[in-house]
Amino acid sequence: MFRLLVAAMACASFLSAADLEDHVRKSVSVSSANHLVLNADAGSIRVEPGAVDRVEVDVWLHGDPPSRSEFDRMRRDFTLDVSQQGSDIRVIGAFHKGWVPMLAVFPFFGGHQICHDGRCLEYASWLRELEYHVTVPEKFNADVDTWSGPVSVRDLHGEVRAHTSGGALDFEHIGGPVNGRTSGGPITLVGGKGMATVHTSGGPIHIKEVAGDVDAFTSGGPISIEGNVGRVRARTSGGSISIERASGSIDASTSGGPVSASLIGQPKEDCRLTTSGGSIDVRLSKSAHVDLDASTSGGHVWTDFAVQSNAASDDDRHSRELHGPVNGGGPLLYLHTSGGGISIRAD
Repeated sequence: MFRLLVAAMACASFLSAADLEDHVRKSVSVSSANHLVLNADAGSIRVEPGAVDRVEVDVWLHGDPPSRSEFDRMRRDFTLDVSQQGSDIRVIGAFHKGWVPMLAVFPFFGGHQICHDGRCLEYASWLRELEYHVTVPEKFNADVDTWSGPVSVRDLHGEVRAHTSGGALDFEHIGGPVNGRTSGGPITLVGGKGMATVHTSGGPIHIKEVAGDVDAFTSGGPISIEGNVGRVRARTSGGSISIERASGSIDASTSGGPVSASLIGQPKEDCRLTTSGGSIDVRLSKSAHVDLDASTSGGHVWTDFAVQSNAASDDDRHSRELHGPVNGGGPLLYLHTSGGGISIRAD
């Protein structure tokens, strides 16, 4: 009897530690289509170039369910639909019967949950991976949406829009405009030829080598932008802002950190840098001509440039305010901080 009990316990332990995986694959030929539209209940999504005449979708489901039958029940509940509708290739990944009211599972909440619209996915506690890998023709647009998971889009020569309610966004070498939104995670964009609009409700933003205008917003994290050619607009409610080698106008504001910027050549439009809790450091070309309007409530203004200011003398470069033309004047350079010093240095 004892041996049977031990064997039964060992068997139960084995089943509870089951590590199971399944793979779903679908593809469709591309005729007149040029636009991927992907909607997923949950899971990470990766989109990149593949065959020139096909869209291929692979989905991996991996988890450690309490039993094989539970995994099979989850697998039967999941459907993957891939079809062409006009110029769109539509991909829908969905669970149907596995959603239960949030209040029904609230006492059993663990660290891994997938919930939206007042319902939670009952398999989420053991479904460790749900991953979409999609390949499309290189000259394709992409519109990607997932309720839970990171999104990565790379090397497409089209317009990209991506949204996730919980995960990181990663874009690389996109040939058209980028619009990315996440309710909780970092955003990275490296290499882009179009304008970029990226918003996160909680995480850092890093943008590098984008040719178009940039609009970056985060409710809680730093922003770094490097080598941008177009206009830059950056907002964060809780972090620093760093803008390096910018060629266009800058409008940067933070409520909780320092702001730094270096501009290449002559600013063609007004630039505004403000912070409520940190210093401001700006680097300009020696020959740049601007109208400086710099003020601080918690430090001093220091500059390499001669400013025809309203200070006691032109050599007074350690006042709390400096207003006046630099190198004859030009577009406005507005700098203001409530909690730090301001420096304007010559490159």
